[in-house]
Amino acid sequence: MVESPPQLDTDLLFVYGSLRRGFPLHHHLRRMGAEFVAAGQVQAKLFASGKFPGARKSAKRGKTVKGEVYRLHRVANALKVLDQVEGFSPRTPQKSLFQRAMTEIILPNRRRRVAWIYWLNERASARAQRATR
Repeated sequence: MVESPPQLDTDLLFVYGSLRRGFPLHHHLRRMGAEFVAAGQVQAKLFASGKFPGARKSAKRGKTVKGEVYRLHRVANALKVLDQVEGFSPRTPQKSLFQRAMTEIILPNRRRRVAWIYWLNERASARAQRATR
């Protein structure tokens, strides 16, 4: 039996690290024609993870991470490219440093939307920290 791919319910992407404008990996978004929508934020906590930041969802109100929201064209193809950029493997998500998920974002007008995000994988990042000690 072949599994069908998960439903792609949004064409929005929230970025908070090296994919933002002016940062080293932004060229990937430019090359795929992603359209800047607005600044935004998510309820999360930011962690320093070596050369790049990682965010984890937070249950604490007021803990937010600021970033940028983009509209993706050809969403399935764009996510395949971004999965490679972010080191996410849909086949072994538990071993990936980042995990792709949908989350609620808050736009400047306080409107809430759903967007793709790459969360820092708690297990993978903890293994990496233990390995560097």
